[in-house]
Amino acid sequence: RIIGPDDPELRAPTVSIIPHKKSIKEMQAVLADEKLMVGAGHFYGVRPLTGMGIPLETGVLRLSFVHYTTEEEIDQLIRGLEKALN
Repeated sequence: RIIGPDDPELRAPTVSIIPHKKSIKEMQAVLADEKLMVGAGHFYGVRPLTGMGIPLETGVLRLSFVHYTTEEEIDQLIRGLEKALN
C-alpha cells in the first residue's frame, strides 16, 4: 500500500509503503540483500502516521529518489521489490 497520493504531480520523490504480506523488516532485509538502501520506521512523522492509524513500532518502508536516480537503479528497485514481495 502506498502512503499518500498516487499522482506523481502531488508528491515529493519519497514514497512510503506498507507491505501486505511481509513485515517491513523482512522487506528491508531482502532489499538490502539486493544492494538497495531503503529506510524503515516513522522518520519523525509521528503525528501523520498516528493520524493514518499506522503503528509507530513498525512505521513504513521509505523509498527515496533524487534527480540523479538512473533508470537502471529504478529497474534494480523493481526487481528487488518483486523478489521481496514474493
